[in-house]
Order: sequence, then structure tokens, then C-alpha cells
Amino acid sequence: MTQLLGVGNRTAQDLGKLGVTTQGDLLSLWPRRHTDRTVITPLNEVRAGAEYTVVGMVGTAQYEPRRQLLRVTVTDGLFVLFVTFFHGRWIARQLQPGTRVVLQGRVEYRGSRLVMTHPHHQVLAVNEEPETGLTPIYPLAGDLKQRKIQQLMKDVVPRLAPQVVDPVPTTLVNAEDLISRAEALLHIHHPPNREALDRARRRLVFDEFLRVSLAVLRLHQLDHQYEGVAQNPEGPESQAFMARLPFELTPGQKRAWNVVKTHLSAKRPMSLLLQGDVGSGKTIIAVLAMLAAVDAGHQAAFMAPTELLAEQQWQVLRAWLEDAGIRVGLLTGHDAAGATRIRHELSEGTLQLVVGTQALVSASVQFQRLGLVVIDEQHRFGVRQRAHLAQKGFFPDLLVMTATPIPRTLALTIYGDLEIAQINGLPPGRQPITTIHLPYSRRREAYETVRRAVRRGEQAYVVCPLVHENDESDLTAATALAEGMRQLSGWRIGLVHGKLSAKEKTEVMEQYRRRQLDVLVATTIIEVGVDVPNATVMVIEEADRFGLAQLHQLRGRVGRGTNPATCFLLADPKSDEAQRRMDAMVKWTDGLKLAEEDLRIRGPGQILGLQQHGLSGFELADPVADLAMLEHVREVARNLLEKDPGLVRAEHEILRHWVDAALQQGEPGQVLH
Repeated sequence: MTQLLGVGNRTAQDLGKLGVTTQGDLLSLWPRRHTDRTVITPLNEVRAGAEYTVVGMVGTAQYEPRRQLLRVTVTDGLFVLFVTFFHGRWIARQLQPGTRVVLQGRVEYRGSRLVMTHPHHQVLAVNEEPETGLTPIYPLAGDLKQRKIQQLMKDVVPRLAPQVVDPVPTTLVNAEDLISRAEALLHIHHPPNREALDRARRRLVFDEFLRVSLAVLRLHQLDHQYEGVAQNPEGPESQAFMARLPFELTPGQKRAWNVVKTHLSAKRPMSLLLQGDVGSGKTIIAVLAMLAAVDAGHQAAFMAPTELLAEQQWQVLRAWLEDAGIRVGLLTGHDAAGATRIRHELSEGTLQLVVGTQALVSASVQFQRLGLVVIDEQHRFGVRQRAHLAQKGFFPDLLVMTATPIPRTLALTIYGDLEIAQINGLPPGRQPITTIHLPYSRRREAYETVRRAVRRGEQAYVVCPLVHENDESDLTAATALAEGMRQLSGWRIGLVHGKLSAKEKTEVMEQYRRRQLDVLVATTIIEVGVDVPNATVMVIEEADRFGLAQLHQLRGRVGRGTNPATCFLLADPKSDEAQRRMDAMVKWTDGLKLAEEDLRIRGPGQILGLQQHGLSGFELADPVADLAMLEHVREVARNLLEKDPGLVRAEHEILRHWVDAALQQGEPGQVLH
């Protein structure tokens, strides 16, 4: 690495922490953003509500170790700007009083003060003038300074970029009016102007979308090499189950079931995404699909993201089906003897339905006639894993369920040419949930509401981010909070978290379900699947530590009965992003709205588990903001494969190797050179 890049050992080690070990890695170390320092604003002209670049002298610098906050004042001699940095220990070493500094960020009012929160900063030498124009801002690791990596990239990118081989055929580059990849790499780091930066990003985003789209479509081509199995959605077990239901399906459920039935009846392997908000009734559709497989003489597997949820779904399915003579097995890692028996019955075909975690598709589990796999809230199970299912006898149908709505084109890119079924609306009788964000200074109000609910005979949840305290976090521990609440007279408190055994978790949940507990203190393992209609209040401690999807799932545990429900978000947000999440939760109960906001805040990679597919590759691209380009590039990829299905033509040789590398190594974002 050192010889390759001509950098010192320390720099090579720091770059290694960023995943940079080759020339290709270095060119793929995209700037997170570019700051435009064309205009430097005097401090007396700074106003709240806008972004500025300012220059001044550090007046005071105070670091708060407990909160890891650095508070700095910057002055030009007359006017003062207050600046706050998060995780500011290493910044405190740079911004000593008397240091000249350039700051770039958004200014807001905090009380009567103008405050800039966690801006980009650059320390200036005594006589140094700030740079103007577009300056790249890179991710950092260790003690690597922004100035140092900027200088490094300025030196090596012009030398390395011309060596890069362009995997996209010249005819396609010209047809799409794209610049060369070498020029794009050069200008994404060091653009001469905004137009050059936009053209560079457009080319590199096009490449990312093309590679991932071709990879998914080629996997889908492999799917069609297999003939699936037709299920029987009008069979006797399905019909009997519908007749036994104590309620009628909602219009949204009926529409979704009609879509599912159509695909189950066909021999082409089903790949279907069932979207529906928290509590919309997706499990009923899953059970009907599984019974259609049983009626066709096949086996079905229900995969849940956690053992606790698997156990709960197993109990639900047993209550619904075992009286009708349909056995449901549970496969978890805690019961070795039971797991051995379940695996034997699955391989012999004597067990029709099984519920478990992702271990169900491991090599140790063999089915005699697997016909359907249902995935509940588990995006990490993707297109690549479907190939492993093909080895289990039949090429089974796949039903993926989610409460996080996904734009259709994005879903197509991730899962392949699947269909999407949507359950709109909630079952009758569901009560709206009032969401209240409270600072910790008003924490008592939330627990007074819990007290009143318990006195009325209702139940409550209290959710904590961690199980145990540790030296690096001041989060409220679930165990400590539960012990404190047990001191309150008349309150029956339960505690459930990931450290408990499967048996202990089940026992606590059953006590809560049977109303033997008033308050359940828990970690996020209760975020999906828990259904206790008598629970009307939820208190989420340190709510700003959670993402929107988690918060929405947690909130969905209350409001499942006939009484009004309230969810309290206890948090003192320390960033604008965290405040946006709190505001969104208070404003919206619609899962679609929250999912769109979550995609904007966090991006699809984290939400959908794209990294686990080995098909993320979105270093620059934003599939939500760039959705129109994604749709266009997907059609380009489809047209390429229609004309050359195997990408075997001479002009596609480099492109084929580029895409195959993404499938084999799961690294589509790397630069080919």
C-alpha cells in the first residue's frame, strides 16, 4: 500500500481503517460532499436559517466529557458565533483559543444566540488564507485529518484516474451523453465548477445503478432456469380456515390475497413483496398462503427476524391451525433435541409447517417438499439466498412481508422482477395513537400517564435501548429501570431482553399477555409481532437513539385494542437529524409517510439491509432522490440483457466481468481498473 500510493506508513494505516488498500479503493473514497467557499460571509451578516462559510478566531473552547460536546465561540473581534461539536474530544485539540478557523454550516437561533452545530472546519496557519471554490470533504478515521487526505487525493487522483478501464461500452456512454469514467473520477474529487461536479456524479451514479440492476436481473435469469410448483389457494384447508375466522377480511386484505392467489396458482416461482402498515393484518395473508401450499401437498416455512418473534408466531399459528389437525413446528437454536427432531420431520415430510429464524434455509435443514417460504420483516434475506432454496427439492415460492413501504422501482432493483401486493388500511376497531415528544425535564408526565392507565386496569410498555450500563454510554439500562419501578407500590413489573433464554422470554411475555403484569420493561426485541390489546401506553426512553422504522414498529405495539393509546418519546435530541425523527413521529402515524422520511434521512442501504444482499454498491447514488435515473437505468439494463442475455459479446466482456464480480464478491461499488 505504501509503495503503491507513495504515502507514509501512518497514512496508509489510517486509510486502511477506511477500507482503502488498493488504487481502486482510493478512487472509490468518494467525498461525502463538497463545500462551496466561493463566498465568505462576515460574521455581522450571518442570519439564522441559512448555511454560511465564515472565518474567525477561537475565543473560548469548553469540552464536556460526559456528553462529548465541545462548545466554542468564534469571533472577528466584534461579533461572536457560538459553535457546538459532537464527539468533540479530537476537535478540542485543534481549536485552542487563538486559533484561526474556517467554519461551514447552518446557523440557527438557540435562545438569543446564533449557533452553528457541528460544522465542517479547517484550521488556518497564521498567514494562511482560506481556499475558495469547491472543496471535497472526505470520511475520516483515526487521527487522519481532513487537510491531509485532501492533499493526498489532490496528488494521486490525477495520476490514477487515467489508468481506470471503463466497463461501460463506448456506444452506451455516447448514447447516454455521459463523460468518460476517468474524467468523472477526476471531477468527483476536484471539480473545476458545479457543472463539472454534477456531470461527474451523474456518470458515477449511472454506473452504480447499471451494475446493481444488471446483477439483480442476471440473478433473476437464473430463477427462470427452474420451474416452480403450483399451490392450491382454493383447497379445503384454506377454505376451512377462512370459515373459522371470527372476523371478515378487510377490503385491503382481500385485494392483497387476490394478488397472492394468482401467483400461487402459477408454476413460475413467486417472488412477491407484501407491504402493509403495522397492524394491517399481513399474518393472515401469510397463513392463507401457507395453507395453499399444504393443500397442494407441499411444506411451508415461516421465517422471523428474531427468536422471540418466531416463538410468538409459532404460538399464533398453533392456536389457529392445530385444532384443524395441522402441526406447526418451531426451530430455534436453544433446543438442541427439539431442533434435531424438527429437522428429521421436515426431511421425512411428516411436518407440514415450520416457524423459525433464517437458520431454516441453512444447509443442515432439508425439506422433503418445500413449496413456500414466508419472510417476516427480514430484508436481509434477498435475491441471492433464493438460489440456496432451489437446492431443497422444489424451487419454492417466496413471500416477503414488510411494514416499511418501498418505492416500486427500488424494490425491483433489490428483489428482482417481483410483484408488490399492498394492504391498505387497518382492521376495524383499531384506535389512533397519540404520540408525544417530551424532554427529560418532563419525564414525570409520561410515567404519571402510565400510573393512571394501570389504575384503570390497562397495561403499558417501557422500552430502553440497552440491557446493561457500560462505561461508554449513559443510556438508561432496562434492568436498572425495571428494578426501580418494582419499588412502586402495586405495580407488577416484567422485564424482557435479549440476554434472557428463550424459555424465560416466553414466560414473561405470556404473563404480560395474561395480564399478570402491569408494565413490561423491554428492549427492542418487542418491536414486531407482540399483540396485547390491553396495552395502551408506551414510553420509549432515549427515543432519539432509535431510527424511524424502529420507533414506528414499537409504537405499533399499543393501540391494538378498543381503548385510545398514547406513545411517549422521551428524548433531548442532540442533532438536527434526531429532532427530525421526533417531529416526524409526532406528525405522522402513516407508515408510508414515515418510511419515505426514513429513506430520506438514512438511505435505503441501512433500512433494507442491502449490504447483506451483497448488492448495495450505492456510494454516491441515492435511490430515493435519484429514483427517476434508477428507473431509466433499469430499462437500459433490461435492454442490454434482451439483446445479449449472457453479456457474451466482445464489447460487453469487461462489463460482464464487472457485474460477475459484484455477484461473486458482493462488492459492486469497487472501481474496476
